Amino acid sequence: MDMRSLAEEVCAVSEGAGDILLRYFGRRLHIERKGLRDIVTDADIASEEYIRQELSRRFPDIPFYGEETGGASEGLRWVVDPLDGTKNFARGLEIFAVSIALVEDATPLMGVVRIPTRGITVWAYRGGGAYAGERPLKLDEGRPLDESFLATGFPHGNPELVDPYVEGLRRVLKRAMAIRRLGSAAYDLAMVAYGLFDGFWEYGLAPWDTAAGAVIVEEAGAVLSEIDGKPWNIYSPTILVAKKVPYRQMLHLLSRP
Repeated sequence: MDMRSLAEEVCAVSEGAGDILLRYFGRRLHIERKGLRDIVTDADIASEEYIRQELSRRFPDIPFYGEETGGASEGLRWVVDPLDGTKNFARGLEIFAVSIALVEDATPLMGVVRIPTRGITVWAYRGGGAYAGERPLKLDEGRPLDESFLATGFPHGNPELVDPYVEGLRRVLKRAMAIRRLGSAAYDLAMVAYGLFDGFWEYGLAPWDTAAGAVIVEEAGAVLSEIDGKPWNIYSPTILVAKKVPYRQMLHLLSRP
């Protein structure tokens, strides 16, 4: 199977998972705590189980790694976040996503992000371009920061990252036209590729948060790195992605000591 056909099948799986989430959305949920200030719901579990079963049925030779149940941690594998933005979802905030990536070691090869409440599927595979449904996504070079609409995320899971993050936020906040914090990195990355945001950065994300969105934004034409300009991979401690013009300014501001 070629990569485009594979991606189209994964889009169908992501849409099925999104339909499951919509059936749970707005209902009373079973919620459990996990880790520092993090939660999991029965919707997360149902979505991940559906994705695992569908990918295993369609692609039995590719191992699976899911946020909630773990799995294969190296080589060729699926890396899945069945519900990115769980706290939004649990509170009835309509900003959340399904994220499915095909990863080789630390490099994403293909990614799909489904945004159920908007009916949007954004996807890409390396060397094949990025798409929203069937529409190709190709970003322009962007405009300076004072004309740029940015997204970010707070490092809520690691208190040690708060101070360095806030220092960078302060510098960018003084220069950017606007900054939004929506609570779903997969959503934010998809919306950079889609053209809603001109850039995005965050500290302390996990591979399942970023693997799918990263290949999508690169294929759409954005610049991707760690916030100090080092090459990014799924285990990187930070992520910075933007159109070319604001990227240069964001890199300068965020990488300063």
